[in-house]
Amino acid sequence: MSHHTSHTPFSSSPLAGVPVVLFEDPNVIVVDKPAGLLSQGELRGDPNLVDWLRERFGRPYVGLIHRLDRNTSGVMIVAKRTKAAQRLTEALQTGKICRTYLAWIQGNLTGPVRWQHWLLKDEKENLVKAVSAHHPRFAQAKEALLNAQPHSHGVWASEPVTLAEFVLETGRSHQIRVQSAAQGMPLLGDRKYGGRPDFPRPALHSWKLRFPHPISKEILEFEAPLPPEMQKPLKKS
Repeated sequence: MSHHTSHTPFSSSPLAGVPVVLFEDPNVIVVDKPAGLLSQGELRGDPNLVDWLRERFGRPYVGLIHRLDRNTSGVMIVAKRTKAAQRLTEALQTGKICRTYLAWIQGNLTGPVRWQHWLLKDEKENLVKAVSAHHPRFAQAKEALLNAQPHSHGVWASEPVTLAEFVLETGRSHQIRVQSAAQGMPLLGDRKYGGRPDFPRPALHSWKLRFPHPISKEILEFEAPLPPEMQKPLKKS
């Protein structure tokens, strides 16, 4: 099978831009992933971060520690060696990797909150919902916990929106999107979970990442600035 690498998909599409490298050493790489870029390849052969990193490293091994949804932007950590991947995965499972997100939610969040829901994932539909204890499949639901606080306030289409800072206590699929929707404050642009459709994408950004370096154990912290489309609601309309 011939191996053909094309550079164009990463530069031609305005959404699937090129990741920005925030940090790199022989064991880890930290990138700011643009919205529109898959974390890893699907069957369609769309541009994805893993293939981009394989090309950058010049070898096949890429240790994906966590994923961001295709249309979520922001900071991600990836291991370059198996030992680093094992240690970072362990750090993630034991809560030593701290991830802070920013999201535009509809409505006015006035102070800090801690939300707890039970989430059930439909793998076939790639849809997650918050369910009550009376749900017939409640036994399969997983607890989801997060902390949120207002970071800034803005306006979108004459409606109040809040740029909320989210810190996850659990790492569930679509967690911020589903929990916000369950609280009646869906993410701007998140059509899947009831958000306004007139924003270019679900307004979610992986803002900060703090983790112990897998080899040196030094605590590292990285921040990815808000992309331009996520700054628009800050300009009061």
